Amino acid sequence: MNAPLPARRHHLITLESTAWDQVLADLEPASHAYQCLRRWHAKGWPLVVSRQPGELSSGQLQVGIPLPTDWGRQRLSLIIPHALRLTWGGFPPAHEAQTLLPVFLAQDWLSLCQQLQAQGCKAQIYGSYGWELITGQGYVREGSDLDLMLPVQSATQADLLVKVLNEAGDIKGLPRLDGELLFPNDDAIAWREWQQWRSGASSKVMIKRTDGLRIQAHSDWSEHTSTLESSHAT
Repeated sequence: MNAPLPARRHHLITLESTAWDQVLADLEPASHAYQCLRRWHAKGWPLVVSRQPGELSSGQLQVGIPLPTDWGRQRLSLIIPHALRLTWGGFPPAHEAQTLLPVFLAQDWLSLCQQLQAQGCKAQIYGSYGWELITGQGYVREGSDLDLMLPVQSATQADLLVKVLNEAGDIKGLPRLDGELLFPNDDAIAWREWQQWRSGASSKVMIKRTDGLRIQAHSDWSEHTSTLESSHAT
């Protein structure tokens, strides 16, 4: 299936060989980026859709590749034609991160994933743990967060998920939980920032979208009439 959905942050795409040839043709063969991208292509690993700069022309898509530690641990950014043949995908289900955690945390982690599922959320794991699951390469380091993508349908559901995640903070030895609440309209909010905002500890919250950022100052999530500050920083 070729680009059946509008691109959104965190979507994964896999390029076909002819598309990779077009991407690599624009790079200097002796460059570090070229060598890494050739290896990435050979492995068949996906690229991730990032925030889209406002200056992109119609039909272009900005994607990224975070390189593993052994490859220099930097992020490569590419702008590709949307017309290239793409296959869409997503990050692994959160429960799969169990394989990267110490054995003594396995049951606690699976229990947490089940609690999120019970609240109607099919959480996914991204960031260091997600990319290590996808590639088998070294991404997770001491102190790496567990980054969760948390699709939600409402503020009420978001509040319930945040409560579950807060309680999980008491699990001894569990890496710090981070990540975003993803609403159907493309709004994404770091769950810790959502918690601060909803509790009144913060007067505003940053909302990330595929096409930029905005700041919401009022406290009623059902309304969207506050003054917005927009940015297209990646």
